[in-house]
Amino acid sequence: MSRRMDVAKAYEKALFAGNRVETGSYFTDDIVYWVAGAPRIGGEWHGREAVLDALWNREPGLGAADWGYEDVWRDWYEAEERVIVEVRERSWLKSDPKDVMDQRTCCILRFRGDRIGEIRDYTDSRIYEEFLKHHHSELPKFKQR
Repeated sequence: MSRRMDVAKAYEKALFAGNRVETGSYFTDDIVYWVAGAPRIGGEWHGREAVLDALWNREPGLGAADWGYEDVWRDWYEAEERVIVEVRERSWLKSDPKDVMDQRTCCILRFRGDRIGEIRDYTDSRIYEEFLKHHHSELPKFKQR
């Protein structure tokens, strides 16, 4: 396994473990995080602290809520200066476990040296939009709208 692949997997492990300091240690100072879709679901964040805040506050997607989650599969690939991970995951609000989002995502981590300088997250935001139609009042991120 290459150094970039090691860093990519360590970043994901630190992120999922909730270790903000370690997660940030894998980023360049000027990292850019881009998520497909219109703002409130998609968007772009610039700089280590802004990206960490976006990740920790669950700014992209449907936001923080009482989610159930199942990791179905992850496939990792390497390309020049990049690590690519294809993800299939399922999630649902614990208040309605029968309404499951079956989401497939492609995330591209672009490196500068041994650090991640850009993250591009290609998630099907249409799935989020449809889910939001049914659960708008249950999602804290959207309650004030």
